[in-house]
Amino acid sequence: MSEGMTREKLRMLKRIMLLVAEGLELSAQLQFLDQQNLILSLENKALKQRLDCLVHEHLVKCLQHETLGQEVARLQTLYHRQQQQQQQQPPPTHRRSKSRDLDSQFANLSLKGNESSSGPDEKVYHRRR
Repeated sequence: MSEGMTREKLRMLKRIMLLVAEGLELSAQLQFLDQQNLILSLENKALKQRLDCLVHEHLVKCLQHETLGQEVARLQTLYHRQQQQQQQQPPPTHRRSKSRDLDSQFANLSLKGNESSSGPDEKVYHRRR
């Protein structure tokens, strides 16, 4: 019986050694998976932060786009008003050309005035004779 007990103890010992080895292997796998989980959690956290930043940037861009759209509409309205006002007003003439016209008119008047002063006097003089 002692030989049978020894064989039984050896089987039990082998079985225990196999279970310990299996436990160590599972423990190593669990440790590896825990490390992987930690790494993935950190990456996930970083990606969530990046996503939050992108959402914020997108909101800012949307607000900028909306504001710029409103400014474009305001400027277009202002431009159209100015176009309408310019169409309603007579085209502006150059001030210098008006003064030139006045200068030439004065010159013509003074020339005509000299001619008319000598002309009628002569006619009057001829009438007196």
